[in-house]
Amino acid sequence: MRNLFLIITILLILASVVTWLTRAEQEGVTTIVWTAGLSADRIEQVAAFHDWMKKTGRVNAKGEPLFRVRLEAADNQSTLIQAVSGMAGDLIDHVPVKRFAPMGVLEDITDFARENGLDPGSNYGAARDLLMYNDRQYAYACNLAAPALLCNVDTFRKYGMEPPPEEWTPEEFERIGLEFTRRANAGKPRQEVFFSGAMPNVILPLARSMGCDMFNETLTAPQLTDPAFLKALTLYHRWVDELHLIPTAAEIASESSAQSSVNSDATPHLVSGRYAMIVTGRYVNMDLRRFKTEPINLSFSQYPEYEFKNLVFISRNTAIFKGSKHKDFAKIFLLFLASREYNELLIRSSDGLPPNPRWAENNPEYHHPAGHENEGNLHTNELKWARTIALPESLSPYYPLAEDKIRYAYERVSGGLSPADEALKLANDSIAYSIRKTVSSIPSLQERYRHDCELQQKIEQYKAEGKKIPATWIKNPFYQRYYREKNLLQE
Repeated sequence: MRNLFLIITILLILASVVTWLTRAEQEGVTTIVWTAGLSADRIEQVAAFHDWMKKTGRVNAKGEPLFRVRLEAADNQSTLIQAVSGMAGDLIDHVPVKRFAPMGVLEDITDFARENGLDPGSNYGAARDLLMYNDRQYAYACNLAAPALLCNVDTFRKYGMEPPPEEWTPEEFERIGLEFTRRANAGKPRQEVFFSGAMPNVILPLARSMGCDMFNETLTAPQLTDPAFLKALTLYHRWVDELHLIPTAAEIASESSAQSSVNSDATPHLVSGRYAMIVTGRYVNMDLRRFKTEPINLSFSQYPEYEFKNLVFISRNTAIFKGSKHKDFAKIFLLFLASREYNELLIRSSDGLPPNPRWAENNPEYHHPAGHENEGNLHTNELKWARTIALPESLSPYYPLAEDKIRYAYERVSGGLSPADEALKLANDSIAYSIRKTVSSIPSLQERYRHDCELQQKIEQYKAEGKKIPATWIKNPFYQRYYREKNLLQE
């Protein structure tokens, strides 16, 4: 009954918003479209934007907002089709820049962003590769995340243990995990409690911590057959199938609950104590704060890794459609995303990391939100790691589909279809084939690919000779940072 009441309330709110916007259009007020989907959070953000325009003097003769924003729902595939056909909204949400920008459907905002503090250098430097293509910026983030391991402190203490340290090695992960599962399942006929929920996404940062990325320095070839990926995949498979620190796919399927969350069933299992940890970011609090249970005490730890500490940085981006007739208005909306008002809205709602860290960095309301003391170091650690060790996944311009072949390889291993080395080779060969096919079918890529392959040969020669590598040769953001920290880069 409570869920039904909530659904009816949301529908009424949506109907009111649609009615209000329709009336605005009938009165001759310009309306721009933001294809961000219809949800209570987005509606609140649009309302805040209209208030912000009034506050900042962006009003018409009647003192009303200069224009209005209307929300529309669309997924990435339908948005791309609309953009290519010239029918997209003025503002496109959830934009994968590396996929959309080469098609010429996004407005270049490089100069505007730099002049107004929306460029990555003014915010999260590591977000550069999420917002740019060919050194030009095409989007700004609505929110970001650097997911890691969120721990239920109460569950650990229930079994006489403290939560994990902020940094730990795979060996420490195994040692602590085995002790935890031993204590948590003692005297039970079968295992009911797990050290962690599923986290196959650990395979990439674990391989990166050993100095290897999915693509080479120039993004011209995959590297999944490198020993680092074999060790990372083998370790994760051991944690699931041999040590049983993490549930198998079959066990996860059998645990399905009726409760929905931003992490599927993982969040309810964290709350219930079935999982001691799950992979998530501060956005999990959008669920935890609404659950009708006692708040749980939280702590935030990095993935278990070796020497080079890293996390995968992700963002939800909004871009301006190249064919928009209201680009100047759309740019005003991007300014709002960097404003105090929008960022404080995200800070209060815990809807990921705010796009402008300036409003969070020394803000007690961000680090220690009143009434949510149980959330511990989650906010502080995620912001800190987003600004220091987080890196986006490397995306090759020669592999535009960006299919997750690491997960494909792991699923072959977990399903008993291939040993780890064979699964990784199949994944590697698939990416290499796609790169060859893409380059051969797109003439505009061929000269660039040839040039990058020549650079890669020079890089391999320099590495063999122990020389520092010129920074301008490296296109992969992971290796730019890795070589810089290892003092192997020639600036």
